[in-house]
Amino acid sequence: MASGGSGLPKNMLWTELLFTALPIGREKFGQQMVARFCFLFLVWLTGLAAYALDGLTIAFVSNLQILLTLFFMGFMVLFGSYMIQRSLHDVILSFRPLLKLDDSQFLKLAQKVERYSYSIVPCLLIGLVLSISVSSLHLEFQTALVGGLRLYEIWNLLFIFFFNLLSATAIWFGVAIWLTIYYISKQPLKVELSPTTIEKFRGLTMLAWNFSLFYFLANLVGMVLTVTSDPTMPLLEMFVSPFLLFIAIGVVSVLYPFYNIHKTLFRLKKQELLKIEGVIGQLRQRLDEILEKQAEPQSSDQTIATMGRLLSLQIKEGQVKQAQEWPIDITFLSKLGGLVLVPIIGKLALELLTRYF
Repeated sequence: MASGGSGLPKNMLWTELLFTALPIGREKFGQQMVARFCFLFLVWLTGLAAYALDGLTIAFVSNLQILLTLFFMGFMVLFGSYMIQRSLHDVILSFRPLLKLDDSQFLKLAQKVERYSYSIVPCLLIGLVLSISVSSLHLEFQTALVGGLRLYEIWNLLFIFFFNLLSATAIWFGVAIWLTIYYISKQPLKVELSPTTIEKFRGLTMLAWNFSLFYFLANLVGMVLTVTSDPTMPLLEMFVSPFLLFIAIGVVSVLYPFYNIHKTLFRLKKQELLKIEGVIGQLRQRLDEILEKQAEPQSSDQTIATMGRLLSLQIKEGQVKQAQEWPIDITFLSKLGGLVLVPIIGKLALELLTRYF
């Protein structure tokens, strides 16, 4: 990502480094998506070759989990990495007018955001944790040790590690986006309160929306893989599934940083209204004093000036009162509610289909 004249660092996600050697422009969205699909298809072909050499072609071609993992989860991660690489720089710059920071402070914050967002270290660490505690990598390894390393088992081990790294990258995307929103929400804000104040936070809400979309679609993928791996799962587990906990965590994660901004906006609004009310009280007192001295030659001009100032403050007071205290609106909340329902409905539909059809 070019830094341009902003002084922001030039970093790149590890997933994007895979495609830098290709003669494709970063702005050519269609070609970039085709390149990602071809890369995943190439990975699938290596698996097909490994299984075919061991006489297990049908078992590989009919493996739904591998197809879903590669061409749904894998493509979603590569799509997300492309969008983050393409937009994060501009999103960070869009925060500049909102923050009461000087240039050096803002540059320090921006460098911090890009540094942790683009780092591969958290992805590797999370991938290692997934490989040890969650995935079937250790089972595959034990099977390979007992039966001897066959070509398809070697491919399985490599594929599981690759999938864990992709999953870890997806998790880190969500964490990095959340941390960005959180850090921004904790900075001193510089906003003028008005009915259009919420428009200034569009960049932040879009970042939160991207996090929500990524997070809940990842939950849906996880549910699909769980159901396809265990079609006999009791329907009751739908209501006690740990995925519901993940959904609740996702909702809280999305809304909590905005609560910090809400508290700041609420405090600013209260302070501004108290300040305006104090000045209005002084002007009214001043107006009463002028009206008591109407016989003086300057009283008419002073009355007009004071009333004009009083009217201006009353208009400003109305605008401040109309300013929303939340940086998100009902549209965002309704979209978030729809995303929450997607993995729940998807899980229920999949379990019903696998049970009765």
